[in-house]
Amino acid sequence: MKNVHTDLGHIGIKQMQKMISSVYAAENMTKNIKLICEGCIVCLKNKSRGHNKYGLMSHLGPATKPFQICSIDTVGGFGGTRSTKRYLHLLSDHFTRYAYILASSTQNANDFIKLIKNCAESDNIELILSDQCPGINSKEFKRFLDENNIPIIFTAVNSPFSNGLNERLNQTLVNKIRCRMNEHDKKKAWTSVVHSCVQKYNETEHTVTGYAPKSLGCNMSIKVHYLHSHLDRFPDNLGEITEEQGERFHQDIKCMEDRYQGRWDTHIWEITAGL
Repeated sequence: MKNVHTDLGHIGIKQMQKMISSVYAAENMTKNIKLICEGCIVCLKNKSRGHNKYGLMSHLGPATKPFQICSIDTVGGFGGTRSTKRYLHLLSDHFTRYAYILASSTQNANDFIKLIKNCAESDNIELILSDQCPGINSKEFKRFLDENNIPIIFTAVNSPFSNGLNERLNQTLVNKIRCRMNEHDKKKAWTSVVHSCVQKYNETEHTVTGYAPKSLGCNMSIKVHYLHSHLDRFPDNLGEITEEQGERFHQDIKCMEDRYQGRWDTHIWEITAGL
């Protein structure tokens, strides 16, 4: 069997079965043919199809709470005579759609570390999704993530659609910056308008979530958050007969609002979600 496999140019399992079964029969012949073909060193080193498919790629998300999944990306090509900075580094939260930015003249690890620190001052990032930018894929940046227990997942090369949420945010912010720079005859440096553009984006109601990213991030009322998170638990006819349930709800939530100053943030997420 080994000679047949080698002499015929390292043929595959099906071809081996077809060639040998027509002239020879033996016990466990199919099993032995598979062992010969799958164990051939020459085939393993030189054939492109070396193993069966492991399965389909899994879907990342959707995020169920703030900073569970965050994406990092960079937009280049700004520059110009009015600014020496050419890159806009972005970090976006998948749940709230909140955007953090950093304008820089480089794309090294220190830029992305500073961007992460700006976000991590108030919340802990659980997972980062990013392309294979040299600054992000550097040893220095990976060491920083390891020290802060932040795992990172890299998208495939030349596959921007793998990080579609950030790519769409890039387009939105670039359009806002371009419009703001050119809305008057006297043009401005992009670094002078980028922060106001991002602020307006974070304060504008998002078409997907129905809330402004800033509201979901830190300023949402506990009462609104609780109602929005538990709409499926209230019957459709609630309030048609009596308002007793509503009064009890307001009394119960008042204690929580007094305790947390009436505002919700990620530190009390588990408390409000578990009620």
